[in-house]
Amino acid sequence: MCPTCGTASARVHSRYVRRLADSAVGGRPVVVELQVRRFRCRERSCSQATFAEQVDGLTFRHGRRSTGLQTVLQQVAGRCHVVECVSA
Repeated sequence: MCPTCGTASARVHSRYVRRLADSAVGGRPVVVELQVRRFRCRERSCSQATFAEQVDGLTFRHGRRSTGLQTVLQQVAGRCHVVECVSA
């Protein structure tokens, strides 16, 4: 489904490998490798010529982390406070 116009497309443009960082297991980093398809939008008036498929619950547009890891990082960032340092 095109993220811009919502038109469904089955016309595959290309494929590529996408690597996502995920939450560590046993103190070791985890990388998820997915083979992702790029599709052509069928709607000629749409500004989005091609788009990549997303896996619900795992990927999001332009993301380099799994949605689970992204959620954890956002929760940690929400608990941190930025302190400004001013020189005297």
